[in-house]
Amino acid sequence: MKQKNITYLFFYISFFVVILVAAFFDKSWLVYFKPLIPISLIVLYIGSVKNINFVFPLCMLALIGANIFVSMDFVEYYNFIAFFISIHYLLCALLSRKFISEHDIRFSKLTSLPILISIVLIVYLTFAIAELALPRIRDSIALVAIVLTTMVLFVVISFFVYLANRYEKVIFLFIAACCALFVNGLLGINELYYYNRVFTVLINIAEAMGVYFFTRFFIETKPINNKFLKEKYF
Repeated sequence: MKQKNITYLFFYISFFVVILVAAFFDKSWLVYFKPLIPISLIVLYIGSVKNINFVFPLCMLALIGANIFVSMDFVEYYNFIAFFISIHYLLCALLSRKFISEHDIRFSKLTSLPILISIVLIVYLTFAIAELALPRIRDSIALVAIVLTTMVLFVVISFFVYLANRYEKVIFLFIAACCALFVNGLLGINELYYYNRVFTVLINIAEAMGVYFFTRFFIETKPINNKFLKEKYF
């Protein structure tokens, strides 16, 4: 228990340091400090689970690669950013995929008003991100498409895991997916059109919270037992 508390403390300190740097120092300083958050989550994950899935550390390492190049120069290093962030979302989707079956992927579940509104927002944000990025990064249209495809894949899988509701803490995965959409949308505005330090702080907060809840989902989730399902639905 003490060791687990220390690993959580490592994340909280890393989070505080990154937000402090984003708020009061030049963005280039994030190159040195932003990797602390994914590293702390790798340590937290390894120290908290019995059966380690090594895809998770690779997922966080890909995020570190993307963040380093974003902090250096978004436009100049966009090809590297797109490569690493696509790998990150692809691995996120791969990790999340095991929590749903083909039986859970039913489009009949998408007919309620809140779900339809959520789908419209996802589609709108996806096209908005593409519209923001393409005029400034014309030479990387294919990479933009790959980034958006992998991000949407992760978001959709997370969405179905949430709808299936077969596991505890699915809200954590849903929050992580929402944070991914928010971060990518605001990052495009901040880096390509209107840089603002407040946006930088918000992006870093949302990204940190997203990967934190993503990590907590894989640490804490477990199947909802049949008795609970019967009491809830019958």
